[in-house]
Amino acid sequence: MRALTRIMRYMRPYRLEIVIGIITVVLPVSMELLIPRMLQVVVDKGIRAGDMQAILQGALVMIGAAMVSAVATLGQGIVRARLSQGMAYDMRNDLFRHIESLPFATLDQLRTGGLMTRISSDVDIVRMFSSNGLALILRALLMILGSTVLVFLANRELSLIMITCLIGAAILIWLFMGTASPLFNIVQQKLSNLNTVVQENLAGTSVVKAFVREKFEIERFEEHNLEYTERNIRVGRILALVMPLITAITNLGLVAVIWFGGVDVVKGQFSIGELIAFNNYLMIGMTPVLLLGNMVTMASRAQASAARVLEVFDNKPQSRGGNDAYHPAQMQGHIAFENVSFHYSSRGEIRDADSDSRSSTTVEVGGAVLNDISFEIRPGQQVALLGITGSGKSTLVNLISRFYDVTSGRILVDGVDVRAWDPEALRSQIGVVMQQTLLFGGTVRENIAYGRLEATLDEVMQAAKAAQAHDFVMAMPEQYDSLIDARGANLSGGQKQRIAIARALLVAPRILILDDSTSAVDLETEIYIQDALDELMADAVKIIIAQRINSVLNADQIMILDGGRIVASGNHEELLQTSSIYQEIFRSQFGSEAAGLLSDGARGMRRTDDE
Repeated sequence: MRALTRIMRYMRPYRLEIVIGIITVVLPVSMELLIPRMLQVVVDKGIRAGDMQAILQGALVMIGAAMVSAVATLGQGIVRARLSQGMAYDMRNDLFRHIESLPFATLDQLRTGGLMTRISSDVDIVRMFSSNGLALILRALLMILGSTVLVFLANRELSLIMITCLIGAAILIWLFMGTASPLFNIVQQKLSNLNTVVQENLAGTSVVKAFVREKFEIERFEEHNLEYTERNIRVGRILALVMPLITAITNLGLVAVIWFGGVDVVKGQFSIGELIAFNNYLMIGMTPVLLLGNMVTMASRAQASAARVLEVFDNKPQSRGGNDAYHPAQMQGHIAFENVSFHYSSRGEIRDADSDSRSSTTVEVGGAVLNDISFEIRPGQQVALLGITGSGKSTLVNLISRFYDVTSGRILVDGVDVRAWDPEALRSQIGVVMQQTLLFGGTVRENIAYGRLEATLDEVMQAAKAAQAHDFVMAMPEQYDSLIDARGANLSGGQKQRIAIARALLVAPRILILDDSTSAVDLETEIYIQDALDELMADAVKIIIAQRINSVLNADQIMILDGGRIVASGNHEELLQTSSIYQEIFRSQFGSEAAGLLSDGARGMRRTDDE
């Protein structure tokens, strides 16, 4: 229960609720332990002696005890709700805050579906245990301890029966915990896998339907659902075995008490009232044992969920450089890559989903993505990256924002290694329009102002005009207050891209990265966007990843990547003369129109060779 013990630190801010909760558990237990003693008095001194006053007094005491117990139980429910909900609230906030601080490399390992399960289902299981489980366990232990002491004081010989029953039940519960705890962890992992399948399908519905893969995805979901169900059935079988055994032990104990206690009553060594009280104490002591099976199940589930939550917390957040982190008031935008190489890799625990074993290892995903990259970009320059899919273009620009750390070499921004920059200071002055456009549920204005929440409507409109988004936004029913569905489902691809560009422009970045961000807009609109960028960001660095040569004709420098290396570099005219790869890209996009230019370029190449 190590993980569960660690996660219980979230109870510390609620010390008052804990104290009140303990009091409201102790009071009802005390009242329940009082009632059998009152029954003994009513039977022996009231009914058998014919004393109505003794019967009345005993009845009044039992009614009072029941009322105290009811009031305390009511207070306990209120306090438990406050404690558990507050604890879950704090845990979810901390977990989400920690997830936001994790580096991309870690988030790549923690799949979205798994994170969703941890922040919702796993946290809720821990909450339920803190609300119900702890109170019930405390109540059960107090009832067992209290009834055992009172039984021992009443009759030491008969108390051995109860103690034997308790020991037998404890052994069963211990065996159950050893068997069930690993299974609960696997059950939660299977649930996480199931949630991942659902999340991927909801995010990629259009792809599934476009390739007519509905049947395949249904079968895939059914497979994961079956695995999850089978694991739950296996746990249910263990529960189905344990509970009847504990019930049998309890019933055997009850029969033994009645038999041996009845013999003592016949011999005159034990009164009927004492036997009734003894039987009641036996039931008070053994009934919680029956419930302990369910409580142990709850504790085992909570232990597995707590371990999964702590797995996220145990991942270190991205280094912020400490107190000495570079944090300038204004970035200049000078970028230098010095012998940079990079490959995607991770170091961490690898868990077999069907076992409880773990091993620490290094997992390298593929080979090197970038190899020995060196170049320099000065403020005000526009640089374009071209290359086939998988050549490393997006990875290269992701390293500038330090989404990942280089494997070797270094990246300098304004002469300072990006690893020495404060991440917020670095990224706040870099505008990025991702290859996969993501918009959030909310208004158009809220999406454009995402990086500058304090921006005025006029500033938002200016950014939208520069991105050629203003006209279609004004045509929407509520204009800039029009609602956008999650992931921009009610907008076209080109509209989403233009809002994303406006979002990046609004922060007035010193470095603007456009990762194939105009692929869904027409050529005329793209030209208008480029003209606006040239005007608004004349002094800023602009890095453009594009598939169309039209997008990069005016770039100061075009770098061609192939196999993770820069194989050619220069402006448009230079590359037409010196790079066969660039010529091939140019020919594929311009067809016959490229022939004349390429022949001129070939003559230029021959002149260069002659010289």
